[in-house]
Amino acid sequence: MTTIDAEALEAFATELLGGIGAPESIAEKVATSLVGADVRGHTSHGVLRIPTYRAMIADGVLVPDATPECVTDLGAIAVVDGRGAFGQFVGRMAADHLCDRASEHGLAAVGVRNGTHLGRMGEWAERVASEELCYLSFVHTSGGGLVVAPAGSTTRRFSTNPVTCGVPTFDRLPFPLVLDMATSQVAHGKLDAYEADGRSIPGEWAVGGDGDPMTDPGEMGEFRADERWGALRPLGGTTAGHKGTGLAMMAELFAGILGGGPVAGQREPGAWFSNGAFMLAVDPAQFDDRGTAARKVEALVEHVRAADSHPDVPVGDAARDEELLLPGEAEYLTRRERTDGGVPLPDRVVDSLVDVATECGLDHPFTV
Repeated sequence: MTTIDAEALEAFATELLGGIGAPESIAEKVATSLVGADVRGHTSHGVLRIPTYRAMIADGVLVPDATPECVTDLGAIAVVDGRGAFGQFVGRMAADHLCDRASEHGLAAVGVRNGTHLGRMGEWAERVASEELCYLSFVHTSGGGLVVAPAGSTTRRFSTNPVTCGVPTFDRLPFPLVLDMATSQVAHGKLDAYEADGRSIPGEWAVGGDGDPMTDPGEMGEFRADERWGALRPLGGTTAGHKGTGLAMMAELFAGILGGGPVAGQREPGAWFSNGAFMLAVDPAQFDDRGTAARKVEALVEHVRAADSHPDVPVGDAARDEELLLPGEAEYLTRRERTDGGVPLPDRVVDSLVDVATECGLDHPFTV
């Protein structure tokens, strides 16, 4: 494990993204998002992704100098076509539009298509909540990158199709309440992070082609691999996977119908992923005054925190700690730690970044 200062990592990521074709202004925005994910503890959506982006550029599915375009603008309703640009650039445009229009109209909805990889959706929830707006989104991969099997199956039929919610806390907490969850047992990137750490995954997360639990994340194959490889289980696993399957279908349809991109089943298996999304922002002040909303947030937080922590009842394998944290609290605590103490990167991630830097003729800040 290598620990690096967050500012140094962001500067290196900016240079590396420039080396694979991003203009400086775009590279800076994407690097801010990637390192922001690392700083918050989401290695799966951090600089680990840069080698994947390089492969997407080589295959012509990510256009590093492209600019997203708002192709439909009806005031409170808009559609953003990412045009194959870096997804963090696309997501930033969509979130900014949401904030502007929800502040004006009381609510706003934005569909997104051709967004490549929108990154950590919690970033956009945080952005919207910072304007004291509520946020909801559904995301799919436009029929590509299928890695999740329906309940009772080993066949890949969905992506991880995340659902994300954000609620402002009106200064009652130093962070917004943000739920950013896959409709599979875990995000696909979580397997990448475990593989980079050389760790086995819990048997409840994924299933092999033979129907047995899969514990080696390397057996998952590439994000574009066909269904001969293993598959992630739907949220709920062997107990309530039918619920995760239903959520995945709804996310697929909301993102596909309202974003405008193809849904699973409309593209050939093994195609590259390209995020589509439906994002909604609502001004709570249009329904009641902010003081009332703040008191409700405060009361619920106190109510939840008052629950006893039982040593024999685990929080879960994918949780940050052994104690219950509020949605968005783990990211807040991790960001505080890593802003001062640096960002830990697994050796395999460092090696992959060094390889890209070497191929681009760039220096790197690591000792290898």
